[in-house]
Amino acid sequence: MDLTKVDSNFASVGTNGAPMDWYSSHDSRFSVHGVYYDELDGLYRRLPEEVAKAANPDILGLVKMTAGGRLRFVTDSKSMAIKAVIPGFKPMPHMSITGSHGFSVYTDGVFRNRFSPVFQDFKEISGSNAFGESICFEEKKTIEGPAGNHLVELYFPLYGGVRELWIGLEPGSVVESAPSYQHQKPMLFYGSSITQGGCVSRPGNDFLSILARKLDVDYINLGFSGSGNGEDAMIEYITSIDASLYAFDYNMYPNKKERVLPPHYSVYERIRNKHPHAGIFMYDKPGCDYEPYPERETLIYESYQKALASGDKRVYYLSARELFGEGDRDCCMNDVSHPNDLGALRMANAMYSVLKNAFD
Repeated sequence: MDLTKVDSNFASVGTNGAPMDWYSSHDSRFSVHGVYYDELDGLYRRLPEEVAKAANPDILGLVKMTAGGRLRFVTDSKSMAIKAVIPGFKPMPHMSITGSHGFSVYTDGVFRNRFSPVFQDFKEISGSNAFGESICFEEKKTIEGPAGNHLVELYFPLYGGVRELWIGLEPGSVVESAPSYQHQKPMLFYGSSITQGGCVSRPGNDFLSILARKLDVDYINLGFSGSGNGEDAMIEYITSIDASLYAFDYNMYPNKKERVLPPHYSVYERIRNKHPHAGIFMYDKPGCDYEPYPERETLIYESYQKALASGDKRVYYLSARELFGEGDRDCCMNDVSHPNDLGALRMANAMYSVLKNAFD
């Protein structure tokens, strides 16, 4: 059954031959945040390859996933198209394609539409889940908001990558640089899959993106699925970045002692010694109803109390229980580890209540 014949909202729009003015993502009027373009590899990435190799070779692929990547500009165009070339795609059983490999577009902070590759774009090989080296897709969507110029933000895929990207706007449209964030110095979040954005339905719905919009602050997403292990090289890289706030939720498993290193408080000390005036935010992963780690929660809380006792007035804490709040907590989970859209929203709201005055 061709569902698009019943409900056209499920169709892949394409540009339908409409005239568009096309701009490379490298156009100087566009500002790109959270990722940078690697000329050698010909793609956007979150972390230099040499840092990934020194920290953990398992993240060499993860650093090419563009979680937290955004492109911003101002236009009066009422519609927008994108052409994107993304690295080879492999579906996941617990996350939608729109979240893993799609794009989301916001105008003036409001979600307007999403761009996503569709199945007919994928060339399956020998009945497996392996696809071609890259996938190219093109779509046009309405982004109409208030009359006049508006701020456009295009959020990059959370678990996919971006090799090439072009923005299509109506001919003759205004194209100007975006205004700066209210807080230009970024906040940096380091963690694993939940930080990366698993398993929300689309980019922009991950807790970090929601939180950043609430605070109007730039941000860096250093969430690496199953690989936020606090390696020395990774902590060294994190402390080399000048951020307004540092948040870390790396993997610590009481039953896997080799993954409890470095000690939680030592990470706090390394950040604080390098950045005496930045905010530092400590929290544990949500989902404590399903995967309770009371030892880990105690360890994080003890770090927080020790930091307070040292006289630190720029340290913040949130317990795992508070992340989802009370009531219908099971509705916040996509599986037993990852929040869905509701869970991510509740996480962002809980964090906002703690951090809303952290940038004054």
